[in-house]
This record gives sequence, structure tokens and C-alpha cells, in this order.
Amino acid sequence: MELSLRARIRAGDAQAFAWLFRTHAQAVHGHAARWLGDPNAAEDVVSLTFLEAWRLRERLLSDSEFTAQAGVEGGPDDGLRAWLFGISANVLRNTRRAARRH
Repeated sequence: MELSLRARIRAGDAQAFAWLFRTHAQAVHGHAARWLGDPNAAEDVVSLTFLEAWRLRERLLSDSEFTAQAGVEGGPDDGLRAWLFGISANVLRNTRRAARRH
């Protein structure tokens, strides 16, 4: 039985996580660059986002949990970009908060 992409990411499969990075890093960068107005600072946000995603990978919903919440059968990539954008939004908030303190 082949594990799904979500299951592989949750299990810490480096190749699955590398695929996640290659597929979504540019979108996360664009989101952060628009939010910050600085493409260089956005690179730091991408790094922190994927570091946090790796740390939180065990909390990623399983296929069945995602299907139950979304109410639809999805493909292997469904919800992963949204998950990363949620993490990046938190990273951006924390980055802004830290910048205001300094």
C-alpha cells in the first residue's frame, strides 16, 4: 500500500517534503513579498514558513480528516498550499511584531 503525500509528509519523508517545497515555495514567496513589499525579506519568511511546517508536520490533517473537514474528495495536493499560507501568515505576523519592538 502506497502512502499518500500527506501521510509521507506527516511521517517525515524528506523527499515528500522536498516536493512540497519545490511546488509551493514560489507561491509562499509571492504572498510574503506582497505582504511585506520586500522580496528579500520574503525569502526569510519562506525559510521560516517551511521550517515551521517541518516542525508542525505531525499536525497536518490526514487524508480522511481533510476530506471530512473539506467535504470533498481531493487530490494529493489539496489543502497543502492553504496549510502553508496559514503558517506563513503567522510567520509574517510574528515578523512584523518583532520589527515593531526594535
